[in-house]
Amino acid sequence: MLILRRKPLLGPGVLVLAIALTVNLVTVRGADATEKIRPTITLAADRNPLDVGHRTAVVTGTVTATMPDGSTGPLADQQVEVTPDVGASQPQTLTTDGDGHFSLAVTPDDRYTIVEAAIQETDQVAAARAPQLWLEVRQTAASAQSCEVTPARVTRTTPITVTGTVTYDTGAGPVPLTGRNVVVRDDKNYQRLGTGPLNAAGAFSATVPITADPGYHPLYVAPDIPSDDLYFYPVNCGNSEGKVPVVLAPGKPRFVNFSVAFNEPGRAGVFGAIESPLGPNGEVLFSDMENLPIVIEWSRNGRNHWRHLGRLTSLSSSGVFGTRDRGLPESDSDPFPSREGYFRARFEGNNFLYPAAGPVVRAR
Repeated sequence: MLILRRKPLLGPGVLVLAIALTVNLVTVRGADATEKIRPTITLAADRNPLDVGHRTAVVTGTVTATMPDGSTGPLADQQVEVTPDVGASQPQTLTTDGDGHFSLAVTPDDRYTIVEAAIQETDQVAAARAPQLWLEVRQTAASAQSCEVTPARVTRTTPITVTGTVTYDTGAGPVPLTGRNVVVRDDKNYQRLGTGPLNAAGAFSATVPITADPGYHPLYVAPDIPSDDLYFYPVNCGNSEGKVPVVLAPGKPRFVNFSVAFNEPGRAGVFGAIESPLGPNGEVLFSDMENLPIVIEWSRNGRNHWRHLGRLTSLSSSGVFGTRDRGLPESDSDPFPSREGYFRARFEGNNFLYPAAGPVVRAR
């Protein structure tokens, strides 16, 4: 009976203890659900934007956390899923060190690469995601320099040699562009003349033929960069003054309106014009025909034994020349001595015009 009496006394005490223990567990579970560790992830790259020759960046992440008690600090030994190229790569699982850091080398295959990092939710840690990190590979302009052409004056069949160097800027200074060719074109009609390789120093020498119509021919000299290359701007090559190399194909000028008159006793006045050669479509090739030396000659029979009478200078861009008695008061040239026979004007040529002789005119 004593034992029985004691049982009721022990029963209520045990029941009360069980109830108290159940309440504490519920409280702890509730705290776990609402007061997890709250992580924050940040991403940074050691180099951004990247350049053509150095397209690898070290992406560093940092995980800090706010604890349930409100304290903050780095979150060590935390697994983080890092996706180095969103949409193209699978996540890689990295673990933070004692300072909450993790790192990954990323080499973009395109102009832009997006890096993401995330922490999956667990019983103790809440989910977190870092703001996306965009890595940019900047499109670099190849700098083509010191382009020169030899010779600068050509005939229709003269081969030319174009030399120069091509570099690009990495942000730390120019680097030679190698492993490509340069393409030489006649920029006047965009005819492809030929190519030349870039050596280890980024230098090239391309000897190419040119079939040049008379006139100035700027040359388009640029690295052979495919249109789908996302990293380079093709840049035309200039010389030390920044100008593109130019080939000059001389043309043969034409004498027009040449006439002789004995306007003064014993004096013969001449008048004429030397005009620019025309291009294949009838266009004027050289707009300035001023200050060209014109030789005036005389022959008794108009066929041989030409004698030098004097020299005139074309007075305007239109190539007009003559003596002052022929309506050109600005001319400093007096009429020539009158001689019955034949006169002609002759141009001896220069860098952009071939020699030419005018029509033979009889005067008496």
